[in-house]
Amino acid sequence: MVANRLIGAYLGLVAVAVAIQFVAFPLYGYDSGGERSSGALGVWQVLDWLMVIGLVLMLVTTAQRKRHHDGEDSTNMRPWLASRVMFYGTIMLALAFVPNWFEAAWGHSDNWTIWHLIDSVLPVMFAAEGHRLWYTKSG
Repeated sequence: MVANRLIGAYLGLVAVAVAIQFVAFPLYGYDSGGERSSGALGVWQVLDWLMVIGLVLMLVTTAQRKRHHDGEDSTNMRPWLASRVMFYGTIMLALAFVPNWFEAAWGHSDNWTIWHLIDSVLPVMFAAEGHRLWYTKSG
């Protein structure tokens, strides 16, 4: 399905962008005084919006997959379990992301430890779901 491929490609591209930024940020993101530079933080602000869109897409696609496997009477537990891990993992990621994002964008006390967790897990989950969607044969 074309929609699955588009969503899969989007999730894959965001996963790569976040992973590269996460690894590269310590190399260029600080000025000579050791403070985070505003230009480098601007890249994160753009990526944050892309991550929000990706999280919404992930919530939709993983909920659909979970609902599909809820009705199956198969003895193969792997798809059933995988659908739940991705769905509930996406919910946990969104619950960590949203309040921290609001604090970063409109507050003053976002938590960099939580960002490290998000920026470590999100690319892996986005890449896995993007790969699954890219290679899904039907809706």
